[in-house]
Amino acid sequence: MLGVGYELAASGRPQEQLNTDQQVTFHQEEAYLQDFLAKSDHPEVGVNLEELLEFKIGDATGGPSTKGTTPEALVKKLGGAKQVRLESKATTQLLRLSYGTTQDGRDRYQFEFTHMKDGYYLTAIQGYQPTSKDHLESKQLKKVAFTNLASGKEKTGMKLEDILQKVGLPQSLLLNYKDGKTALVLTYRAQEGLVFVTLQAQKDARYHLVKVE
Repeated sequence: MLGVGYELAASGRPQEQLNTDQQVTFHQEEAYLQDFLAKSDHPEVGVNLEELLEFKIGDATGGPSTKGTTPEALVKKLGGAKQVRLESKATTQLLRLSYGTTQDGRDRYQFEFTHMKDGYYLTAIQGYQPTSKDHLESKQLKKVAFTNLASGKEKTGMKLEDILQKVGLPQSLLLNYKDGKTALVLTYRAQEGLVFVTLQAQKDARYHLVKVE
């Protein structure tokens, strides 16, 4: 079911791409949204994949012990977003902050916050053409390069940093909370098609490979 939304860019103006019948004015929310916007009309924030993992991803169902990072804390660390969208769903509201721009004009990172009783909390991060602190690049590989990665349970699977060194940066990523753990899904474009590499955060505070498909 589609929700309705209100969206602001760094210029502070509602975005024109929303259909007229989808636009709704959240007068009480607009000042709140302005606090998360960058002051520049062309904000570009450099965020790498490794930094994304520092933010806490919470359970969208609102479990008291699994609340994610607040938008206030994220903006304090990264600076203002280039775009802010408030979207009303059937049972809740979502707040989305967008950062960075890819070479083909897409949002590089989108942070999704779910409204709970006492505010908004981070429940997912999506990334396209992510960058790395180690200046890694994407590679053109065959699927066998991915299926040969060592997966396992708990701390037995290959660590994220080793995967990135071996197969390079993914085309896109999704970080969310699933089955009681934070999951990181990396999407690669191999020579034969897409490959999905799933890792989970473990007790050693690292992400380990659990599945390749």
